[in-house]
Amino acid sequence: MSAGRILIFAVGLLTLLRVVLVGLEEVSPAEAYYDLCAKIPAPAYFDGPAGTAFLAGVIGEVPDGVWRLQAPLWALAATFAAFLLIRRVGDERRAAWVGLGLNALPVFNREALRVGPSLPALTFALLALLFAWRAFTAEKQSLLWWLAAGVALGLAADLAYAVGILAPAVALLTLCSTRHRRAEDIFGLMVFLTVPALMLAPALFWNASEDWIPMAGGTLQTLWQFDFPGFPGAVAKLMAGFSPLVFLAMLAAWVMALRESQGPPDVRFLFFCTLPLVVLCLYFALRGESGGFFLLLASPLLIDRVLTWTSARPRGRLIVGVMFFTAVVFSASGMVGVFRAGEGWKQAAGAVRDAFLEKSADGQEGLFLIAGDASLASVLGYHLRDDLIPPAGHPTVYVGESQDISNQFALWPGYADFVEAERPVDEYFTEQKGENPFRGRSALYISREPADSVPQNIKAAFESVTFLQSLPAAGGEQEPLYIYLCVNYQTLPL
Repeated sequence: MSAGRILIFAVGLLTLLRVVLVGLEEVSPAEAYYDLCAKIPAPAYFDGPAGTAFLAGVIGEVPDGVWRLQAPLWALAATFAAFLLIRRVGDERRAAWVGLGLNALPVFNREALRVGPSLPALTFALLALLFAWRAFTAEKQSLLWWLAAGVALGLAADLAYAVGILAPAVALLTLCSTRHRRAEDIFGLMVFLTVPALMLAPALFWNASEDWIPMAGGTLQTLWQFDFPGFPGAVAKLMAGFSPLVFLAMLAAWVMALRESQGPPDVRFLFFCTLPLVVLCLYFALRGESGGFFLLLASPLLIDRVLTWTSARPRGRLIVGVMFFTAVVFSASGMVGVFRAGEGWKQAAGAVRDAFLEKSADGQEGLFLIAGDASLASVLGYHLRDDLIPPAGHPTVYVGESQDISNQFALWPGYADFVEAERPVDEYFTEQKGENPFRGRSALYISREPADSVPQNIKAAFESVTFLQSLPAAGGEQEPLYIYLCVNYQTLPL
């Protein structure tokens, strides 16, 4: 049996297993957030481009087990994109092993069970590199391959801005080659760089309208603020996501590619394409943050290099087998957290629904819901979407009003917003003609804070805040949930 058929058989079985596991899972807060974004369309969101929300909403109103099946399907697509790329750069046998190795990584297996941007972005990024390599090695008609590479990279960047770093990497690879400084390649390279920029234009204009706060995530000063005490913890997370042996082997492979970067074209291609990804991964680790997505993008090329290195060593197959077996063990242990992410939220939402109906029957008309944070608001709103119909453009469950702009809820309409009125609401304050339609209404506040820790933005905005009940912890978290009745909203004092 050929290596390609072995890969098809193995990944086919894995995909069936993942489909079954997705059917057994509950929706996680992150998936509920993407579903909510799909229902409130925008060119981009605070957390990234609009691609993931588009994928979450493109299937339409279907059961959870249907729209969430795209997660294992994107894992399948990413596997064969990696196979096609490595087969073109190397050979079919190595390509099959790279596909199997990719499916052994814990981070890949986690993403294969939850809807998110990582695997779709990885798929299109690998296709972009495949088409760029075809353009790089083509003797004629390279322009079509450059165009295809640009479109694929644009699709990837519409899922994750970070993929855009591959554009200057490929451009540098091309410009450093004397053979590719001809007019046809320069024009093709311009097409390759222009197409993703045009595809990202709506998201960029949206970020510009928000003063670049969502995309920047900080100031210029934060670029050189490092968290050295947090570096070991960040590296430990990378090792857990890729397994220690594979992580160290990929770094060693990249260092060897650095030493041989003036060698064969395939080695130069690997080095230039993975250079910014590995550097950014280590940079974010120095900041105490996760850079795993960058390493995931680089992993097919780095795994290929590891296989090339071990094949020329005694007991190379044994080394590879131990690495992949260790990765599978880490993947299996990591599945517990994936499953627990959705546990208990449906029951918690049911308890909130019961409290809502009870207080509404007690005379609390116009009752609305507030959650302590964005993830809690997303997952509760998802499970209550058939019970509560919010105003157009509003989320089902609000997040407490605040001046902090750290997520999309800060940009969506909220209960603290004023709407225009034909005449001033207050005859002594004629400058303001707006009114707040939530004023005088009551709310249920659901959070992880006990009664003595209810935030001031809730206590100061309502006439009274009364504890109602506690709920078991959900989503694998330690803290229980608490429900409070907040009576007579008056807006926060200035």
